[in-house]
Amino acid sequence: MVNQHSTPEAKIALFRSLFHGREDVYPRRFESRRTGKSGYSPVCGNEWVRDLCDKRAVHCSKCANRRFLPVTDETVRQHLTGQDDKGRGPTRYRSSRRDGEETARSGARADGRHSRK
Repeated sequence: MVNQHSTPEAKIALFRSLFHGREDVYPRRFESRRTGKSGYSPVCGNEWVRDLCDKRAVHCSKCANRRFLPVTDETVRQHLTGQDDKGRGPTRYRSSRRDGEETARSGARADGRHSRK
């Protein structure tokens, strides 16, 4: 049983067993400073890399250099500890079990601390 005393690895394994989707790519939340609109886009390893990415000229969906990053234990840890830089959220996952919603919200954080609601 995973609880607030469990290791971060055990909490990450629980999260990944309850919430899963595509493993080959995950989204990052964005918010436009110009329009205020927000949404999610796939995380690209070449984003803003000189000579590989020019979002001003080529939309990501048409970019020949896009390189999606896979979901890893580290990206899940960052999400669970609130360290993800753009607010990646659990919206990229679908619960594989109905009771997963209750377990995921039980307060067992990946960094070993217990979150209180």
